[in-house]
Amino acid sequence: MRTTANDPGRAALLARRARAEVNRLTARATGVAERGRRWAEAQDPATRIGVGTHWVRRYRQADGQLYAVLLAAYFFLTVLPVTIVQATYVSGNPDAFANRIAHRLELTGPPAQFLNSVLVGAGKDKLIAVIVAIANIAIFGLGFGRVLQLAHSRIWGIELRNTFADQGRYLVVLLALMWLTIVWILQIRYLHGIPTWAGWALDVAWLALLTAYFVWAPRLLLHRRVGVADLLPGAVITVAGLAALHVAASFILRRWLVSYSSTYGGLGIVMAILFWLIAAATVMMFAAALSPAVAAHRAAVRAGAAGSANGLPGGAG
Repeated sequence: MRTTANDPGRAALLARRARAEVNRLTARATGVAERGRRWAEAQDPATRIGVGTHWVRRYRQADGQLYAVLLAAYFFLTVLPVTIVQATYVSGNPDAFANRIAHRLELTGPPAQFLNSVLVGAGKDKLIAVIVAIANIAIFGLGFGRVLQLAHSRIWGIELRNTFADQGRYLVVLLALMWLTIVWILQIRYLHGIPTWAGWALDVAWLALLTAYFVWAPRLLLHRRVGVADLLPGAVITVAGLAALHVAASFILRRWLVSYSSTYGGLGIVMAILFWLIAAATVMMFAAALSPAVAAHRAAVRAGAAGSANGLPGGAG
């Protein structure tokens, strides 16, 4: 009887101790996070550690992952359908785009069939495919440029007043991206089997062209309030990251397509493609956050050099 009478009290005591332990651990974790935040903010932007902490902080404060998902969704709804239509008209074969991806990723069997059913389904009826692509651009097209503008303005901490001229900027940025896709499709169609040296030359040209795009587009969307030199580091890292994803596609994207298609069928192909686009957009956003960190580093170094020239230690004054 004594044990039974003490059971409720013992259970309550254990519950109180558990809550106290949880609160203690939560407070400790919060304290560690706060000390880490203060440490990161205290880092000198003129140092390499300062550049790194500033880079990550810019990405997090700008909600980079959120904008990456939005960019991927707009790309999926606008650029991808247009690319499928372009490939169909250039090659004259509705299977061309799907076959190219399947060959590149070495897909066979059911995954290749599911991929073909998803991508070719939009290419067999050319008229409907064109209508759908145009409708997507009309409805969602300007959203791609708008999201890109919002992301970069938050990354740079710039307040922009949205004007009617911005609608034209959004359209130009999207059309330039579509122009890049048609150039890529024409290259695949007509420059297949070229000598190795020519292939390397084309790769270098593409790296330069993409770097120029990722400098030009943010500069245009930010109303030219950020210089080319300040945007260049982020553009270079963006292109390097996308090139790494291109190489990794044979391993990672292939596994995603096989795994998701075996579980969800054709829907799994759509999911895998969308997730891959989100990964690419995440690279874009994370790389873009590097540019203001490097700009702050340069400003701090210049300030330090000016202070030293004036006889002031550390650029004080």
